[in-house]
Amino acid sequence: MLGCVTPYPRPGQPCSGYLVSEGDTHIVLDCGSGTFAALQEHLSPAQVTALWISHLHPDHSADLLAWSNWALNTPHAPRIQVYGPPGWAQRLNHMLSGTPDTTLVDSIFDTHELHDHHTTTHGNLTLTTRAVQHSIPAYGVRIHNATTHLAYSGDTGPCDALIDLAQHTDFFICEAGTTTPSPHHTTPDQATHTALTAGAHHLLLTHLAPTLNPTTTQPTAIPTTIASAGWRWTSP
Repeated sequence: MLGCVTPYPRPGQPCSGYLVSEGDTHIVLDCGSGTFAALQEHLSPAQVTALWISHLHPDHSADLLAWSNWALNTPHAPRIQVYGPPGWAQRLNHMLSGTPDTTLVDSIFDTHELHDHHTTTHGNLTLTTRAVQHSIPAYGVRIHNATTHLAYSGDTGPCDALIDLAQHTDFFICEAGTTTPSPHHTTPDQATHTALTAGAHHLLLTHLAPTLNPTTTQPTAIPTTIASAGWRWTSP
């Protein structure tokens, strides 16, 4: 976990970013504010295989600018594969150069646009993307190798695609970005219900609502293990 804070970073607490590794394959899921610095505590950006961006809110994507500055100012920087929602490269290019095309971004990254059921493989890891329910186009992802499945919600309200992503997964990383039901975010209880419905083995609650107090709040229905950035509950 590189970071999980919303809606903006705090000292020592970056926004959303997760590093998934197997062997020499390193996938970064989201790159919110502060995550590029946090990544470098674990490995060099040059070792990263791919970036996968769930949606274009700053707490999930702002450090695309930091990644770009690194690539533009690092001699012989590798061309990292970057996956994001439709239009992400044009938006980034406009912030970097003021032009609406993708000339500059295409010169430093291999760019790809996500869509529902998009699939790609890096090393032994296969990533399958699903469109989820948020206030802007947004995606969740399921990553698997021959033996293990991991799912990440991105930002989303409860929806069928989220259940599909979490289906019998070994580890389900789900946002708990609200304390009251919302079409755009998930409560701890809703995340737990999704995990139970999908038969997920473990649930990590992340991207917690700023008003959520981990010392007094926990889901009412608890699967085998539920954890979140310092929270851990075990079922009776």
